[in-house]
Amino acid sequence: MNMTNQYKILALDLDGTLLDAQSRITPENARAVRMAQQAGVQIVLCTGRNVREVRRFSEQLEAAPDWLVTANGAAVQHPDDREPAFFDGLSTEMVDIILNECAAIDTDPCLYTTQDLYYGHAFRHFLENLQRRGRVVMDEADEGYHFVEDGNAWREVIAREPRPFTKAILYHDDPNAIAPLTAALDKYGIFELAPSVMYGGELRNVEVNRMGVHKGRGLEWLAHHLGCTLANVIAIGDSENDLTMLQMAGLGVAMANSEPCIREAADVITGSNMENGVAQAIYRHILGE
Repeated sequence: MNMTNQYKILALDLDGTLLDAQSRITPENARAVRMAQQAGVQIVLCTGRNVREVRRFSEQLEAAPDWLVTANGAAVQHPDDREPAFFDGLSTEMVDIILNECAAIDTDPCLYTTQDLYYGHAFRHFLENLQRRGRVVMDEADEGYHFVEDGNAWREVIAREPRPFTKAILYHDDPNAIAPLTAALDKYGIFELAPSVMYGGELRNVEVNRMGVHKGRGLEWLAHHLGCTLANVIAIGDSENDLTMLQMAGLGVAMANSEPCIREAADVITGSNMENGVAQAIYRHILGE
């Protein structure tokens, strides 16, 4: 084993990266992650999901990750901490704007807190479309997922939820509706927007955070907190919300299953999420095998 000392932090996206199409961590990936951890590398799960979801997936690893960067960088914390060490979520004003813009095109949002996910008819359709294509993203019966029936129910959720919202995902049954929705939100100048194109454009959505909040920024805060710089980070991802961390990390690794724009932005490309691409990258770039 010939481990380089340059990389101190390994940032791993979940969906499409560490997770396979059935949202599972393969034994090969789990073993490689543990080997990197035993070699002194801090393991960071860096995802658009919330803390409750990430803890559930972490159980498939051989040991707990060292840090979680969730909601696209809106929150950073140790896995067992009750509250994040760093947080920069959506304001109430921002959530109101998102609800109003969704209503204007007859759709509804998916809103995250650090612990819960609230979603309506549109996001349910999105999940069904993914499932028909063989991709399982979540089980609606799991704790922390809450279906919201209509506009009045959304207002009730906003009023009673004690935690601030971290991010939103917006979907429409007509994929052509996402670009104008993204443009409408962009005009406010207060949102970080990460549009996503899937299956050649058959499915589109946009992830919405507070302006300046993204995975790269969350990792930057964590690297500084740990006495490192982004040059000490390897980041592995596959989608648009991974772009900032791939571009800002010392080594950005794109999955083979990612879109061309993601692969072009990365420093190197590894195998797909169905080929243990994470393990391949760890063996090559961290363990030097």
